[in-house]
Amino acid sequence: MKSSLKKRLVLAFLSTIIVPILVAILTLYLGANQLPNEDDQLDQLFTDVKKEIRMKEDELPNSDVFYKEIKPLLDRYDMNVTIHTKENEIIFDSRNYREADDVNSFLPNFKTFTIQVQPEDNIIWDVTIHANSSQSEPFKRMTFIIRVLLLGIGMGFLTLILMIVIWTMYISRTVLTPLKHIYQATEEMREGNLDYPIKYKKRDEIGRFIQGFNVMRQHVKDSFKKQKQYEDSRKELIASISHDLRTPLSSIKGYVEGLRDGIVQNEEMKQRYLQVIHDKTAHLDHLIEDLFEFSKTEVNQLPIEKEVVNASNYFEKLLTKHQFELRKQEVELTYPAEIEPVTILIDPMRMEQVMSNLIINAVRYGSDRIEIDVQIDQLKGHLVVSVIDNGQGIEPEDIPYIFTSFYRGEKSRPTKDGGSGLGLSIVKYIVKAHEGDIHVESEKEKGSTFVFTLPLYVKGNLSKIDE
Repeated sequence: MKSSLKKRLVLAFLSTIIVPILVAILTLYLGANQLPNEDDQLDQLFTDVKKEIRMKEDELPNSDVFYKEIKPLLDRYDMNVTIHTKENEIIFDSRNYREADDVNSFLPNFKTFTIQVQPEDNIIWDVTIHANSSQSEPFKRMTFIIRVLLLGIGMGFLTLILMIVIWTMYISRTVLTPLKHIYQATEEMREGNLDYPIKYKKRDEIGRFIQGFNVMRQHVKDSFKKQKQYEDSRKELIASISHDLRTPLSSIKGYVEGLRDGIVQNEEMKQRYLQVIHDKTAHLDHLIEDLFEFSKTEVNQLPIEKEVVNASNYFEKLLTKHQFELRKQEVELTYPAEIEPVTILIDPMRMEQVMSNLIINAVRYGSDRIEIDVQIDQLKGHLVVSVIDNGQGIEPEDIPYIFTSFYRGEKSRPTKDGGSGLGLSIVKYIVKAHEGDIHVESEKEKGSTFVFTLPLYVKGNLSKIDE
């Protein structure tokens, strides 16, 4: 089950608010169940104070006498009283005769009560009751209430701090720490270290981000690896082509100098020299042409001039010509006796270049028997052409890069023929330009099969083409 970072953050926010409130409420509830029932006692206190003051009202002018009269009441409840008028004029204060015992008790304001007493002359007095001890009856109830309130608030506050600490550690471990690792990984990548994977098992937003980061890191690593292979192959190819160009040029120069210096004594030797010069020149032309066409493919400027052709007629003529040429090299070329006469939209010259490169490539790899297969895939609407040889095959590690420009596996490069090594990359470009595809299947020492496809042309008029 995927864990959503958004849900976790919302849960953290709500729980940080709700849990402390619930803890405070629970504390208050448990405290309320233990609250002493002193309502009746407090009412009785107020009643006794009012009754005593009214009964001793006549003694009030003499404070000493009045104190002696109400002292038993004060002792019973362990309290002091202050009587003053509405104008705040003090009439009597028992604290002048006795002191509070609980002077250090916390929250003294909650031990003071004020009631009104109406003597017989209808003058209303304010009587303030001061509890000397918060633990005496009936003042203990108020003190207990305040303690429960403070305990509830304190427990809620402590729970709030605890929730903040817990969620901070959790968010730090699941969000901030992975972000720190990502930052460290980017620094490592910046320094060139691409072997720095980030481990994170959760399948949340951070997890998907880290997974994407690891994929990107691996892709960059693979790209750098391929780029290095590309550059190494490019350097090797440039060096190879330089050597391949220099070798026939040196031969041509030597034979020309031989003709110029009169070394040739008869017409037969002269013709032999001229034939060698011609062959070397043709080879140079082939190398230069490959380089020229490859440079066009690099900038997508290789001209492709398509026309509608009859596949049966086209391939029969093309393969017949190659069959005749290969016979001189003792290479057997076979192809279907009948090819279905479908129409295709191709550049005949470029498609002949594709077939020539594939056939020459097969011969170069030691094949002496080549089979051409042409099939129709009506379901996909493709013409499928296969070039099957019995040559030396291709190394498995070279197959993914066989069509890559400037890539040449060490074992895939022929040494006896000085080819440019660009033929297959040009072949792939031409096939792709015809909206087709190409791939190779090969097994070492058992040959290779190059398969490319061409889309069928459904709007052509076959009868006019046959004419």
